[in-house]
Amino acid sequence: MDMKWMEDFLCLADTRSFSRSASARHASQPAFSRRIQSLEHWLGAQLVDRSSTPLSLTTAGHVFRGHAIGIVQQVHRARHVLRHAPEVPAGAT
Repeated sequence: MDMKWMEDFLCLADTRSFSRSASARHASQPAFSRRIQSLEHWLGAQLVDRSSTPLSLTTAGHVFRGHAIGIVQQVHRARHVLRHAPEVPAGAT
């Protein structure tokens, strides 16, 4: 599982377009599409209904979107805390 996959998915959920999302994420459309497919495979659920234009999220996609937002926010908060935390000397814990 790659954090980039979740960020890609959230971008796709917002734009509802593979081409706009790929551009926003600085990826080719085929590479971006493969990353979304990899996330779906890893989760074991189809997240995107590709049969409609603009595309829409499946029920699983809507459920996962809420989780993905929370996970991405937590990871970014943790990185911020760790980057700004004072150094703890080795053996002090």
